[in-house]
Amino acid sequence: MRFPFMLLAALLGGCVSNDDPCDKVWLDVGEADGKLGFTAERIEHHRAQCGEKVDGEQWLSGHQKGLAWYCRPEHLYLAGRAGETYRGVCPNDAQARRLFEQGRQGWTDQ
Repeated sequence: MRFPFMLLAALLGGCVSNDDPCDKVWLDVGEADGKLGFTAERIEHHRAQCGEKVDGEQWLSGHQKGLAWYCRPEHLYLAGRAGETYRGVCPNDAQARRLFEQGRQGWTDQ
């Protein structure tokens, strides 16, 4: 009878986690922000919350990777169709705006 309690205590002891919301993999945070179409100014939001814990170089590298995904033509069209907001973050801005607006027209026609 004592074994199940010991096993449960051992398992729960291994579940201790760090509750600091600023202990993040900043590369992943930047990538997620890029995939959501946030501008590079988004890093200031993180710095306001986490100060020097933000690794700016890692965040920027991830952000560029995320933007590469966000700026794909098919995603821009679908983002416009979903009613999202385009923030002018893609390198080929004119084409990106056109694709986004084409999707937006499909969204407003629904």
